[in-house]
Amino acid sequence: MPAYNNFVTPLATVLAMLIAAAVGYLWLPRADVTLPLVENCRLDRQACAAPLPGGGRVVVVLEPKTAAASPLRVTVSVAGAQVDRVEIGFQGVEMNMGLHVLPLAAVGEGRFAGETTLPVCVTGKMLWQATVLLQVGRKDISLPFRFESGHE
Repeated sequence: MPAYNNFVTPLATVLAMLIAAAVGYLWLPRADVTLPLVENCRLDRQACAAPLPGGGRVVVVLEPKTAAASPLRVTVSVAGAQVDRVEIGFQGVEMNMGLHVLPLAAVGEGRFAGETTLPVCVTGKMLWQATVLLQVGRKDISLPFRFESGHE
C-alpha cells in the first residue's frame, strides 16, 4: 500500500496543478493591443493595408467609395495571422454620431465581410474613423483608419 500512495499523491498533485493552470488561463483577461492610426491611406479613395504585430497584414476595402446614404460593403482580409473574430466600428471624428459596430462574417480563408448603412450628415462631407477589431488568440487588436462620406 505505501508504494501505491507514493505514486498517487504526486500524480494527483500534478493533475490538480494542471487543472488550476487551465482554469486560470481561461479566466485571464484578454490583452488589448491598440495600433496607431493608419496614415496616408483613406478608405474612401482606396483599399488600405497595415501590418499586424508579430507578423501578418490586414487589408480593408469599403465599397462604394462615396459611402453616402447607400449600403456600405466592408471587406477585411487578414494574411499571416489566425483570426477568430472580426468587427469594424464606425465613429464620427468631428461630429458625434455614436459608435456603430458591425460584426463581419467569414467569407473565405482570411476574408471577412459585412454590409451596413452609415448616418448621413446633411451639412456635406463627414470624416469617419473605421476601427477594425480583430480577435487573434488571447489578443484583441484594434486598427483605426479614416474616410470621408457624404456630398460636397
